[in-house]
Amino acid sequence: MKLLEQKNWWIWLLAFLFGNTVSTFMLGALLDVYDKNAWYANKRNWILGALFFIFPVFIMFAIFTIQITCEVANKLGVKGSEYYMSPFVWLLLMIIPIIGWTLLSVMALYLNIWTILALHSGAGEKYSK
Repeated sequence: MKLLEQKNWWIWLLAFLFGNTVSTFMLGALLDVYDKNAWYANKRNWILGALFFIFPVFIMFAIFTIQITCEVANKLGVKGSEYYMSPFVWLLLMIIPIIGWTLLSVMALYLNIWTILALHSGAGEKYSK
């Protein structure tokens, strides 16, 4: 089954509703957004984060999730890529308490919803094999 076709957008909607992060990672794999030379592909970074207990690994996983969500949205042509593709924007939002965290949540929700809408409009069909 070709999951990126327009008729299968509802599968991604259900995956988003019942397994938000998992659906983003699966969609990222299908769209080939993972980079072998990126920071998240280096095991040493994760081991060093784990040596400082669980909190740095949680932050690293949050940044990884946001980065993959942004890459998927950019690949599907979600509007606003000049803002959300800059890592400085969402890193700044992670640092600023309350307001930044709220805006980061709004950005993540925006990207996920518009990714589903882009799949509904057929943006993923050119990546379907």
